[in-house]
Amino acid sequence: MTKSFSEDTLILNALSPGITSMTAVYSALTLFTNLKKDGDTSSRFNIIFFQEDGPNYLENFTLNPEYIIMALKSLEPAIVKGNVGGGIFLGIAILIDVFKKISEKSFRLIILTDSGTPKISKLYLPVLETMIDQIKNMPFFMDIIRIDIEDLEEDTKLMKLAGICNGSIYRINNVDSLPSILEILALKREVSSETKYNSKQISIPKENQQFYINLAEYPIELTRPETCSICGLKDYNAMVKCPNCGIVAHKICWALWTEESTIGIPHIFRCHNCYNLIKLEKDFIEKVKLAKKVKEAQILPQKNILDIKEYLESLETQDGPKIVHIHDPMGIPSEEFIEEGYNFNENREEEIATEDGEEVRFILCPHCFKMITNQYKRCPNCHRILKN
Repeated sequence: MTKSFSEDTLILNALSPGITSMTAVYSALTLFTNLKKDGDTSSRFNIIFFQEDGPNYLENFTLNPEYIIMALKSLEPAIVKGNVGGGIFLGIAILIDVFKKISEKSFRLIILTDSGTPKISKLYLPVLETMIDQIKNMPFFMDIIRIDIEDLEEDTKLMKLAGICNGSIYRINNVDSLPSILEILALKREVSSETKYNSKQISIPKENQQFYINLAEYPIELTRPETCSICGLKDYNAMVKCPNCGIVAHKICWALWTEESTIGIPHIFRCHNCYNLIKLEKDFIEKVKLAKKVKEAQILPQKNILDIKEYLESLETQDGPKIVHIHDPMGIPSEEFIEEGYNFNENREEEIATEDGEEVRFILCPHCFKMITNQYKRCPNCHRILKN
């Protein structure tokens, strides 16, 4: 059994100026976004492209794809060839932030590359593989278009990354074939029963659950009488509010609501007003469901919950999203590691655990998910122990 969701698509432009005609790219992207909007008006878009000192992206996904083309054209003279590794890392971070706030979405990352696109350093592959594996159940799909490239070694690396999330690599001889590939990619991706992202049968593998638990926030406890947005009663009885939108509910009512809005982990669910990820104590939810003593807790009917399309429209700004510029999260090119002998051992001695001869790799801290190297025995961000 399969189904499809409204999609948020992030385009990673890693094309090289002077090699690929951006005029042809603009035309192909316009075709792609029009097809997406024709198929589902709640489709949203974002773009990542690079300048000399780092990537740019739109601060929010937009329902209006014209902002994508406008952003590219406005900065085209300053655009440089994109770092695919850094772009994937940034793209995943952007999509994670959206996932925290939006439900009923599939997430797409489409990467455009050509013969001038820098290769991904092998040092970065482990952390990228881990990140993709952790978010594939959102669900997330990554597809890569290779324009006039013959590089079996790089293709193998990219195929491995795309394969983790049921993505594909498309090879074309020139940019003139780009519209036909994007026309295929404009079709919605179906979520198979293996992903288990269907209704109440959602399931996230145990090894990836901590990642989603860390994304969710606890509701804020209140000490004054408020009216519960779920059952309608006003009292002091364990009232809490959503940390994102501020809507108020009994803690017990939200414990019952988890059955209607779980993301695949029993105590992680979405706010019924703003879709933000919220968590309650697992033991508390289990006790509430077991006791079934709360007669007044009635879950809101679906018709009273803000429609996802209306919610997405409410996020749009009149002038469109602003362009955000940051430093490249993976900004050290692979050749610099070799030529400059990049030294990881400048970190504090007491935190380094790598033995002589052990290969240095980038990893994600299993507790806070910050990118670090395998040389640390204690995470420099959350300070939790990594190795015995």
